[in-house]
Amino acid sequence: MTTDWSLLEVAESYEDYEPIRERAFAWTALFEQAGLAELGSRTVLDYGAGTGRVAEQIVGRYDVSVIAADRSPSMLQVARRKRRTSRITYQAIGVDQRLDLDDGAVDAAISTFVFVCIPDAEIVQAIFSEVYRVLRPGARYAMLDVNPDSIGVPFEIGQYGEVGRSYAAGDAVRMRLTRPDAEPVDLVDYHWPKDVQLERLRTAGFREVGFIEPTLPTEYDGPDADRMAVERTRPPYVIYTAVK
Repeated sequence: MTTDWSLLEVAESYEDYEPIRERAFAWTALFEQAGLAELGSRTVLDYGAGTGRVAEQIVGRYDVSVIAADRSPSMLQVARRKRRTSRITYQAIGVDQRLDLDDGAVDAAISTFVFVCIPDAEIVQAIFSEVYRVLRPGARYAMLDVNPDSIGVPFEIGQYGEVGRSYAAGDAVRMRLTRPDAEPVDLVDYHWPKDVQLERLRTAGFREVGFIEPTLPTEYDGPDADRMAVERTRPPYVIYTAVK
């Protein structure tokens, strides 16, 4: 059964999740790969912005504005309520994954945990093509997602998939998010191998396509450091990178 991201209770439950690992190392790596600190990055697209938490991080770290776009009215409802700032504008993604933006309108683009939520290969390809359209030439796109090679690994956040099971492209995978002092949240994700995603980016027209697999820095001693031993040696995430 697919997770229904249009439901307000799902959006609010997602907002309750505390992104410890993302704060510790994933967001910084994502922003670096997108080139947000570079001179030309003034308008950033967050495609699949959810409740706006990542957009908030971006405007807090960089002198940029963010267009936060999502398909879920409930996600955008929570985002507008929680994160009101003139430097973030919210936009509903339209039919065929289209944005209300001109060609070449943005200087960089990011996505976080978008494609693991999509079972339809044609929709994934349409998103890549739309992001390509709205980026200016030479701009970068970086996508943070669950590492498809992390099946069954017991990370601090929980576990993606079943130990010992093989998943084909597009297969449904249970993702259990664990939360301190709260009930776990079960999501239905979809398995997209890295080579499949890289080829889709090339098909959309991107060049310099690749990926990195960040791990928690050995010197990290912040929140839940003692619970994230696995994250120091096994990469829970993959960050895809591409240039228009």
